Amino acid sequence: MGKSLRLGRVFGIPVEINITWVVIFLLLTYLLVNRFDASPLGWPVAQQWAVAIVTVVLLFLSVLAHELSHSLVALSRGIPVAGITLFIFGGVSHLAREPERPWEEFLISVVGPLTSIALAAVAGGIWLGLNPGGWTWIAWNSSPVEVVLFLLAWGNLSVGLFNLFPGFPLDGGRVLRAIIWAGSGSYLRATRIAARCGQGMGLLMIVGGVVFALRGSLVDGVWAAIIGAFLLSVATSSYPKQS
Repeated sequence: MGKSLRLGRVFGIPVEINITWVVIFLLLTYLLVNRFDASPLGWPVAQQWAVAIVTVVLLFLSVLAHELSHSLVALSRGIPVAGITLFIFGGVSHLAREPERPWEEFLISVVGPLTSIALAAVAGGIWLGLNPGGWTWIAWNSSPVEVVLFLLAWGNLSVGLFNLFPGFPLDGGRVLRAIIWAGSGSYLRATRIAARCGQGMGLLMIVGGVVFALRGSLVDGVWAAIIGAFLLSVATSSYPKQS
């Protein structure tokens, strides 16, 4: 994944940010500024950029919390964690070894999406408390705090639900592998099935991205196709070749 910058340690776990993360930081910030500019908010340009940057940084911290939850559960199960790397597609916890039992893999995998969904619930609950009865995410009188809370709720919910999709290497794919592993007793068979699901999901995202792009949603389409290609590549490389 290229060079990474060490940010420090959290709960004793080394945390680093890959140079590719700069791409998603700049892209999300730019897209949010464009959205703010086209909205009825009427914010000055400086405020648009400030709110966009704060939102993306908080989303970055949310992804870090997601990965930390994986790492902390792994540590509680006696699995050393070499570190956490945040990169263009999210993040990854570097476990020193794979879980030895299906139940361990299930716990380590499912806690990440649940953490993201919990963060979404907290942010969404506070947003509703500040905006009772209102379901429009941007109105002319929306405050920066309300906008940031809504985007955090939506972003974390999207991350949590997307990661629950049953395709390796997503968390949902690992959960699927744990369930099949527990039922069949074969780690190899479970890995193959989860990897095949990941390949299928990657192909669907590539096709869907092309369709979106052809229908005019160029940015969304290209991004979906890129993520799909990444999933397809990792799932393919993870498919066990041995008998």
